[in-house]
Amino acid sequence: MTSGNDYSKCENQSCSFPSSSQGDSLNNDNPINLSNIIHWINSFEFIRPKKTIVRDFSDATMVAEIIKYYWPKLIDLHNYVPASSFTNKISNWDTLNRKVLKKVKLPLSKETIEKLSMADPNTIFQFLKSLKVVIDELEHEKQLRLEKNQNCPLYIIVKDEMIQVTENDCCTKEYLSKEVVALINKLQHKINDMEHKIDHISSLICVKDRRIKDLQSQLNQLKKDNTS
Repeated sequence: MTSGNDYSKCENQSCSFPSSSQGDSLNNDNPINLSNIIHWINSFEFIRPKKTIVRDFSDATMVAEIIKYYWPKLIDLHNYVPASSFTNKISNWDTLNRKVLKKVKLPLSKETIEKLSMADPNTIFQFLKSLKVVIDELEHEKQLRLEKNQNCPLYIIVKDEMIQVTENDCCTKEYLSKEVVALINKLQHKINDMEHKIDHISSLICVKDRRIKDLQSQLNQLKKDNTS
């Protein structure tokens, strides 16, 4: 994993965040600062190594990977190809905006997409801040649902599964204690999280394999051109 020191150049830049354009969902009114964003970004293992954060995120591919981690069924990484040209970066952002960002209530205007594709530091960091706010809210909702489930006291075990019942149900089995229910929910949450990570890693492996094949094909073509 790349260390935070690789982003010292970004931290030393004047990265104040401009007011978002009309029609955007970029939010300036949140306490997340640049250090929070860098720490968050460094917690991910991306397909390609991180170098300069504004350039890394200008083609939308790393953003797609982050979204894939939290919403695995919402995005297909095959739709987002690493790009260096402005036109291809715009294409990636347009696809991401149309298929994903609008669904998570983070739509982007055409002007913002152009600034993101030009690797504008202010726009890149502001977008990442807004994305993190949306994801933090999602994680908070998950935690609330987990706590709510843990507070339901009436559960029984039927055929090796924990089943919720009410006092009105005819039940000859002994109710599980709150501690047992909390432990089962906690373990189930960990299992779901591990399955989620496995799915994410599997997606990254597929994309890496495709990238390797593409590079091998380019290499073979170069060899063929040189010998002809």
